[in-house]
Amino acid sequence: MPAPVYLQSIDGRALHTEDLGPTDTHLITEDHSRVGTQFKVARSTVASTTIVVQPRASQAIVLTDLIVNQDKVAGGTVSVQFTDGSNAEIIFQADTTDAPVTAAMAFQGRVRGWVDARIELISSGTNPETSVTVVYYHLGGEGVLSFTDWDAQR
Repeated sequence: MPAPVYLQSIDGRALHTEDLGPTDTHLITEDHSRVGTQFKVARSTVASTTIVVQPRASQAIVLTDLIVNQDKVAGGTVSVQFTDGSNAEIIFQADTTDAPVTAAMAFQGRVRGWVDARIELISSGTNPETSVTVVYYHLGGEGVLSFTDWDAQR
């Protein structure tokens, strides 16, 4: 007996199923963050602001993982932020004057920005060796909020 085929009601495309034997077929579901993520790495050796990830037009970025490293440097700080050029909110910030920083964060609740908000790396100090890895996916449609609506929800 052939396995059943499950179709999406919206467009009629077949959904993925897993055949586990002659009588068992299971519908497979995955969170978007498990199948649609991308990653970017940015590195800096001078005090600077670097755009790490720019969202697609009229979309938002959902952050799933963040890895930040900076060596110990005189007057050093490292920050990662969402910004649209007018509004900015810090996701991570550390002082590296007395010690280096290495941080790895897996955001189980997902951290999302607002429409057109990019992710930036800001490093300061005397010749900071800084790197950041951002794992993310783009969010469009109804899930995208203006900064005002995003700010009201937190």
